[in-house]
Amino acid sequence: MLDLNRWLFSCIAAGHQVDAPLIPAARWIAEHGAAIGILMLLALCCLRPTQRAGVLGVGLVAVLSAAVAHALADAFAMPRPFVTGDSAPWIAHGGRGAFPSAHATVMFAVTFSLWPLRGLRPAALAMGALALATAWARVHGGLHYPMDIAGGAALAAVLVYGLRLIALWLRARWAAPRGRRVRRQLLRRWRGAAAGGAP
Repeated sequence: MLDLNRWLFSCIAAGHQVDAPLIPAARWIAEHGAAIGILMLLALCCLRPTQRAGVLGVGLVAVLSAAVAHALADAFAMPRPFVTGDSAPWIAHGGRGAFPSAHATVMFAVTFSLWPLRGLRPAALAMGALALATAWARVHGGLHYPMDIAGGAALAAVLVYGLRLIALWLRARWAAPRGRRVRRQLLRRWRGAAAGGAP
């Protein structure tokens, strides 16, 4: 597996080329891909007011996935290609753990979260394309091995669909007869408190 990882890296990365023609593009995408993704979510909030709650939920998933990815990367402490000597340091970056890629985790988590939202599949496809471009740029520039990207995408899938299963379970419990009774009790208490506080 490690040999496959390094072979894939050698096929994609600039490595130690004396003159790597795609490095300027890779550097720009690697440094700005996440910002473009944030701007896309903000644009969706403005352009799709009926989906604003869903898009804000996607933003929360992005924050959670970033925190989990950074925690795992620190725990695994896998070196980056420019640290192991497999690539020149084409893009300035710290030496913290590379697996899983936080960029890949967040951007694929946003892609997977947008996909089921009504009318937002084109946005999900655009975010997926941006995620792939950013992944290529960060591998080409020596910041990640391909397995770092694959690990980030897998983590994103586990987080998004795990959260979806939890949400469906909670919704089913809330809709069950006991959940309806609890809802009615809470509503009666709220109305009683509101009536008691009224002048």
